[in-house]
Amino acid sequence: MGRKGFTLVEVLIVVIIIGILASIGIPQFAASIEKAKGGEARAGLGHTQTGEKVYFAENEFYTNNTANLDITLTQKYWIFSISTPTSTTYTATATRSGGTHSGQTLTMDQAGTISGNWEYK
Repeated sequence: MGRKGFTLVEVLIVVIIIGILASIGIPQFAASIEKAKGGEARAGLGHTQTGEKVYFAENEFYTNNTANLDITLTQKYWIFSISTPTSTTYTATATRSGGTHSGQTLTMDQAGTISGNWEYK
């Protein structure tokens, strides 16, 4: 007489293996999502840099107002700002809004140097 099906031990082993794989995979997936959000910030900073260069070419000084750049930054996870310590330098800042990384920043200066305390650079 042949039996069909799985024993309880076999099913438990499969469930344990799936649990182990999930415990490894889910944090990696969450980290990948955060890295992608950092890409959104770098893209916004790149748009800001392009706008600042065009503005500087037209006016011979940088602006600290994104409205003057004729660009719209409608990013979901970041807030963008610009500071101009001198007329020939600027620093564009992307600040993470919401989530566990709220308040972390990425900055870009007029030379294109990216810095900040964003965990997933």
